[in-house]
Amino acid sequence: MQMKNQEAFAIPNQQSAAVAARITHLIENPVQRKARAEEKRAKILRLLRDEIWTVTEVIARLLGVGYPAAHAALKAMVRDGLITSAPLHIPSRRGTSRVILHGITAQGLAYAWGLDETPLPRNPWEPSKTNALFVPHQIAIQLARGDAEEAGWREWKPARALMGQGLPKLPDAEAIDPEGNAVAIELEREIKTDKRYEAVIGAYISVIKQENRWSRIDYICPDADFAGRLARVFGRLKQLRLETRGGQPAKVGQLQPVHLGRFRFYAVGDWPNGKFIQPFMREFTGQL
Repeated sequence: MQMKNQEAFAIPNQQSAAVAARITHLIENPVQRKARAEEKRAKILRLLRDEIWTVTEVIARLLGVGYPAAHAALKAMVRDGLITSAPLHIPSRRGTSRVILHGITAQGLAYAWGLDETPLPRNPWEPSKTNALFVPHQIAIQLARGDAEEAGWREWKPARALMGQGLPKLPDAEAIDPEGNAVAIELEREIKTDKRYEAVIGAYISVIKQENRWSRIDYICPDADFAGRLARVFGRLKQLRLETRGGQPAKVGQLQPVHLGRFRFYAVGDWPNGKFIQPFMREFTGQL
């Protein structure tokens, strides 16, 4: 009987311990939820202190959550004055589409750096000054940033953060790859003239020679076919051009294979770690 009594008392004790554990878990949950929410806010503000504005799809990718959860996080930040949201109508060949942009406020910038960090000069988002024509390009660059950071890239700087540095050509972004190479990143949506690309190559090569700022330039293209055709354009060029200021004639030099070796062309689905194409100098016969 004594054994049975002990067993009878042991079961309630085990149940009590389980209940206590559940109660403790419930008490801790609000704290954990708050910590997770603060972590999400910090990630969003770190992105926006560089990019100034973004869209919900980019935030969902950044946080690794679905669209509804990203929307809820952004809505809470609007409520707290950290960001503001506004619609923008984007013209395209198929008509006009409505996009909601989320931009950082002055208060958001105040919280975008920790107290142990030195804030960089940034202006809050002004919806009226956002050019709708550039929005699709910027969204694509922000998504590429997500791909790169997931792959271990670091120190991503968008074009707006590179202004005022005297660069003859602003890339869409620059970053450091996992091997420690500084890379200029270009998102190309339309093939331009040979003369324009001669100037682009000249600008990049001059910066590499003078400052050794970048190891290479990665072009992100809509698909592999576009990448191959853009590489073909680069490969057939014979000269590079360095545009000068003050109306002076451009400086022209011979394009060398070593120059072209600095350029890689990727389909968007292959960048940053997939296969790429490099231009090679020869006359093309119509085959890539």
